[in-house]
Amino acid sequence: MDTSPIFNKISSEYDRFNHLFSMNIDKKWRKSCAKEAYTFAKQISDSGDIPLSDVKVLDLACGTADLSIMLAKKGLSVVGADISEGMLEVGRKKIDKLWQANLSKYPKPELIEADAELLPFSDSSMDTVTIGYGIRNFNNREQSLKEIMRVLKPGGVLLILEFGEPRNAFVRVFYKPYFKYLLPRMASVLTAGKDYGAYKYFIDSVEKFPKFEKFCKELALSGFCHPAYTNQTGGISVLYKAFKPIGK
Repeated sequence: MDTSPIFNKISSEYDRFNHLFSMNIDKKWRKSCAKEAYTFAKQISDSGDIPLSDVKVLDLACGTADLSIMLAKKGLSVVGADISEGMLEVGRKKIDKLWQANLSKYPKPELIEADAELLPFSDSSMDTVTIGYGIRNFNNREQSLKEIMRVLKPGGVLLILEFGEPRNAFVRVFYKPYFKYLLPRMASVLTAGKDYGAYKYFIDSVEKFPKFEKFCKELALSGFCHPAYTNQTGGISVLYKAFKPIGK
């Protein structure tokens, strides 16, 4: 399924709904991913005696560039890629405004339209690949992971933010009705019904995505080593981490 029409349709409202429905906690989740990327980049910078701005990060499924901006503010060289031109346009406007205002001392992220299944980058050209809440939308996840493996440098890190579910049974009792029923209805009301289908797709895609140990196993089967995950807010969000083997 080509999801770009869905995200093109909701691109102008995407940020507002993300922050509203997560009660702004999504910003904290992305910051934790950016911090992990920075820590890894600092190791590369220190061991190779190179500036942080030479550490290259591909922010895949970058959407409206929230994570790309956080990564760039860490001093890293960032390319954001997405299949939705509507989302990229929102992201470019956001970046232009911020860099004109007060972020000019940081490397400015570049945003390009690209499909995760056929990335326009050379082999072993990226130190880090990040994906913020987008991998569940990939049409062919197996092929996309192969492409990510190809463009990562040996020893490079893959960091993926994705929705999980609360590990606490008591919290799940309240979370499930909110996530599955109330959230899409709120979206329908706030958009006068025009985007209900898009947010229904969002709920369905989260429910179908393999979570926790299951996704770590998928990463391992795709050739990544040391796959692990960290729960955020009790498992509502999950940060996955895996590496390209040194010898590949």
